[in-house]
Amino acid sequence: MDMTGRYDEDLLDVARVLLLVQGAILVATTIEALLWSFVFAGAAGAPVWFSGAAAAATLVARARLRSDRRRTRRIVYAVEILILVSFAIDTALAIVLAGALPPLVALLTQLVLPLSVVLLLRRSARAAMPASSSILARSDGVS
Repeated sequence: MDMTGRYDEDLLDVARVLLLVQGAILVATTIEALLWSFVFAGAAGAPVWFSGAAAAATLVARARLRSDRRRTRRIVYAVEILILVSFAIDTALAIVLAGALPPLVALLTQLVLPLSVVLLLRRSARAAMPASSSILARSDGVS
């Protein structure tokens, strides 16, 4: 194990891996929604567009994710919140219509994975804060 890196960069590396997994899941969801839209002629194309946009935003944000980029973090937060909102709607519909919770895989991919990414990004932002403020203090000549 390499212990020479910074703690915030290690957290961002884990977040990047989770975002890659999430992006792959969203790409598979987009393909599935596209196939179902061909099977059911009257089906709306909104799920294809929403999951495709979420997949693109997740993969682009994953590629641009660094500790000094706040805008990229905000994009990731927005996508994760949208995934959590869609999970809440899906869960409510499953409970009302089927009387049961969604399967365990849905719980992991739509609840645990987004929460993990958000927590990792928040922790890495907190870990990077003291390092950046100490650099500013040294550059001003204050010790």
